[in-house]
Amino acid sequence: MGFLATSASVCYFQVTGSLNPQNKFQELANQLTEEGFQSIEQSADELSTGWVQLDDYDCSDFSSSHSCWRDHYLCFSLRQDRRRIPAALLKRQVIQLSEKFLQGQPTLKYVPKGEKEQIREQARISLLTRMLPTPSFYDVIWDTDRQLIRFCSLGQNTIDSFQGLFHQTFPGLRLQLFHPLARAAQILPEQLQNSLQQANRAQTENVLEQIEANRWLGVDFLQWLFYRTLNSDSRYQVTTSGPVLEKQPFTAFLDNRLVLIGGGQEGVQKIVVAGPQDQYLEVRAALRQGKQIEEATIHLQQNEDESWKLTLKAERFQFGSYRTPMIRPEKDPNDDPQAEFEAAFFTKIASVEEGEQMFDSLLKIFLELRLSEQWSKVQEAILHWLQE
Repeated sequence: MGFLATSASVCYFQVTGSLNPQNKFQELANQLTEEGFQSIEQSADELSTGWVQLDDYDCSDFSSSHSCWRDHYLCFSLRQDRRRIPAALLKRQVIQLSEKFLQGQPTLKYVPKGEKEQIREQARISLLTRMLPTPSFYDVIWDTDRQLIRFCSLGQNTIDSFQGLFHQTFPGLRLQLFHPLARAAQILPEQLQNSLQQANRAQTENVLEQIEANRWLGVDFLQWLFYRTLNSDSRYQVTTSGPVLEKQPFTAFLDNRLVLIGGGQEGVQKIVVAGPQDQYLEVRAALRQGKQIEEATIHLQQNEDESWKLTLKAERFQFGSYRTPMIRPEKDPNDDPQAEFEAAFFTKIASVEEGEQMFDSLLKIFLELRLSEQWSKVQEAILHWLQE
């Protein structure tokens, strides 16, 4: 689903490198145009990848600033068109061409290996020219003030394609996954930065090592929130900067779906618990056996009418199916479609940032406890509760 949909999965990146504030609007737009999407409908190519406009997936021209800029947000989409040949169809075509070849070579009983490879390639090209490519679209929202990118996909192959094309388009900039430790460092006050670095278990600054070595952050966070969900009123206050006023109350709790993983005699085991639960006895039993919560659905609410929901991927802090309250602007037949689109965008981005602010506040509350001397007592309380 696209960014403007009611829900969308989001992978977060930080952008490093310098932007010229005087000409960044036109310069970035020109760079997008240079790597704009090129259609392969009239060719036999299997794949085409490029940028298109957020509100027009058939347009790859960003010459006008209105085509991609919404205030300080650079908005565009990754388009991938791919042709796929069904294996059964390719096999049938190869058989037909092989039979035709043997009819012209009566002395042969079998197609030679070299000829077989040529026939297979001929069959593949023949089928590709007759098949329309299937398009896919993935929205990109780049907050150039915060140097934060929201990419609307969690598929690893798609993320790799996005990163590769981004670096090709903007050679002076670099993308880095906004992983849990980086997010923690951004929201914690200065007096806790040393404590966070002491808790950092990675030996280098390599992003993949930072993620793998610090899996404890997401695991402990979700277990703590699971415990709080069943043993507290789930009330918190906003403590980070953003569109929501500081100290604004909200509720946060886990519900609907949890995924746990852990080692067993037969290798890594995964348990999925979905649907309404009472005391989550199955989850508690799995935690007692040493399994860890890998992902969970988090609900955030300011009141009965305004609620957010996301499935947190603990390892990388990606938001799966991030759902926000959406107040759609009233439509008027006389309104400019471009103005309507922009109004919908600003309404959506404001709602997205409110949910992120509440999530960051929840994470900050956890980290202040996790990095304090009180954490050992909290761990004891959780273990005691699990044994009940």
